[in-house]
Amino acid sequence: MKPLLAILAALALHAAAAAQVCGNAASGSCLQVHAPRGCSDANCCNTVCNLQPSCCTVTWDSGCVDLANSQCNWLCGATAALPCTQTHPNPSCSDANCCNTVCAIDPGCCTFSWDGTCVFMAELYCNLGPPVECGLPGQGSCTVVHPTPGCSNATCCNTVCGLDPSCCTGAWDALCVQLANAYCAGCSLPCPTGAALESEACGQRGNLACAAGQAPEALTPGTFTCGTIDGANSGTSWGGDRDSFAVTLTDGNGDGLVRVTLSLVSNGPAFAALVPAACPINLGAAALSASTNNCTQADSAACLPPGTYWVVVAPGTFPNATASSPIDCNLPLRYRVRASATDTGCAPPCSTASLGCFDPHDSPGCNDVACCQATCATDPFCCSDQWDLDCARSAAVACGAPVPANDSCATAIPIGVNQTAAFSTIRATVGTPALPASCESGTGTSIGPDLWFSYNGERSGAVTVSTCGSPTDLRVAVYSGDCGLLTLVGCNSGSIICSPSSGARFQFQAVCSTNYLIRVGGESPSHAGSGSLTLSAPGPVCPAFCPADLNRDGAVDGFDLGLLLGNWGSFGTGDLDLSGQVDGLDLGLLLGSWGACP
Repeated sequence: MKPLLAILAALALHAAAAAQVCGNAASGSCLQVHAPRGCSDANCCNTVCNLQPSCCTVTWDSGCVDLANSQCNWLCGATAALPCTQTHPNPSCSDANCCNTVCAIDPGCCTFSWDGTCVFMAELYCNLGPPVECGLPGQGSCTVVHPTPGCSNATCCNTVCGLDPSCCTGAWDALCVQLANAYCAGCSLPCPTGAALESEACGQRGNLACAAGQAPEALTPGTFTCGTIDGANSGTSWGGDRDSFAVTLTDGNGDGLVRVTLSLVSNGPAFAALVPAACPINLGAAALSASTNNCTQADSAACLPPGTYWVVVAPGTFPNATASSPIDCNLPLRYRVRASATDTGCAPPCSTASLGCFDPHDSPGCNDVACCQATCATDPFCCSDQWDLDCARSAAVACGAPVPANDSCATAIPIGVNQTAAFSTIRATVGTPALPASCESGTGTSIGPDLWFSYNGERSGAVTVSTCGSPTDLRVAVYSGDCGLLTLVGCNSGSIICSPSSGARFQFQAVCSTNYLIRVGGESPSHAGSGSLTLSAPGPVCPAFCPADLNRDGAVDGFDLGLLLGNWGSFGTGDLDLSGQVDGLDLGLLLGSWGACP
């Protein structure tokens, strides 16, 4: 009995010692050797001292530090916390300075999990060390967006990272892909579905403004037109084909200006210029120009008076039309050109006339002046060129956009027939599972930041899931089963039924009493923003449908009331009228359905 008492006494002494030294700020960091016993993080200290009691009774030596590094994965700077450039379920990350910087902006990164938003801020605000080596196995294609640094073609990777070092320290994002397309291997340029074709065939001359017997073709605003160019230099300047198109810009809001974006893609050096519709053609008076090469899209935007303009396409780099060698129709210069117009974006960048701060858009600035100014102070590009995805995500973090409650399958929120749920994926993360090859419909199978909704089998037969009208390029996937064992029912993106076609629409056959999970995300990791989801179904209401039976036990009772009250004030289980908040109206609906389900 005495040995047992001695053991218990020792354990009690250890617990008392730990209680005195763990969590004491004066004790020192758990990740640094120091003479006093214990360390400043109580949880880490107790964890270490349970494994090595001397850390709380003698001194905090290198062995204690090693244990803290390997065991305390919630502690900023601990090796076990995993890299700041990777998402992981534990809070914090292994670079202490970066971790503290990010958590000062978004404390959730150090209290909940290190999600995609935390990684984004780490890439934005932290110096994450030396570039990764190029050409390592599994890095991903240089022409495909992926979340890790570098790409698998070492030569191309080194070229791109020489132009933009962040491509080898953070994610290989859309800009890295654009640089790879521009500076690496050659490319082909097929004409995409839905694009218009220039009327003249390769080798013919018929659509150059101001040339005898020729006239510009009409260009539909917002639609790409595909064409070809052939010919050779005449002396030091171009003597071959040039194409021109007429586009009419209308002022819909009466402010005297239209924001025009000129876009050009070509498989060789070429430029497009938007010039006044007057002869002779004066490239020096071009209001916009875009030069490109190697299938990289070049965009240029400006606010212009309404009216008719000509878009001229020629080989070379603006304003010099030339080619390094003759171009023939066996291997012509292929291009596609577009002029898009909008009534928004001509006001000062940070003004209420601009578009939303949490939605990417082609025009600079956004409509919350304070949020816009704070974002542009960090990234001036957002107020000088365009409010792209990085600007929208920066604004969302800096200006307090909430992390969506339904960012994971486990927290899917309910949606019913003939109801619409508005959402934003701007602070959502990319979930699992990956989409199978069967989901390929011309836009790949990758999915961007995604949200989850649930449909409880209210009606049998055809159910239509639609995000038509959403400004973000979205795809939808529908599953049956539960989050632990999902079975794909079907998926779709970019439906031609939607206008614009950025919306997704999918129809499936529902079975009564079967729960379905609906996943909505961007068409790629670079697509995020606002949208809306609507369910419609013409079929009969299922006999046992009982919306207020939240736990599906066949009756509306105290268990369901507890679930509703547990979510009071939030958007989730219990939000029977889908108002965005569990409140008194939902309580009334539940109490009105009290008792056994029909």
